[in-house]
Amino acid sequence: MGSSIHISQKSKVRSHRKKTEQKVTLVSARYLHDFFIILTFSDGKESRTTVKNFLPLFQQYVRGDYIKYFAPANFKKFIVKNGNIYWGKDEDVIFPSNMLFDKSSSTTTEDILYII
Repeated sequence: MGSSIHISQKSKVRSHRKKTEQKVTLVSARYLHDFFIILTFSDGKESRTTVKNFLPLFQQYVRGDYIKYFAPANFKKFIVKNGNIYWGKDEDVIFPSNMLFDKSSSTTTEDILYII
């Protein structure tokens, strides 16, 4: 008696793809006081507003010529563009939305900071 192995021509392949969440982007920002900014995020379906203290981020990442953005007059001059918040005409300091969005209610996986 021999044993035989049968391989089906119609074998099924299962895909184990992770459920992807909508990309959350920063849609607007409004200065509140000191280093606090009111941020509004959207995933295309819902929007969420939160208050973010930028002082710890600035202390950790902003150096050199860009310390001028610690001055209240310069700090207030931020721009929201392409889902990011940045300071300076040449985008001197940039914080992407995935770094600013509260991860406790999000599934973003990367923290990327661009300082040019």
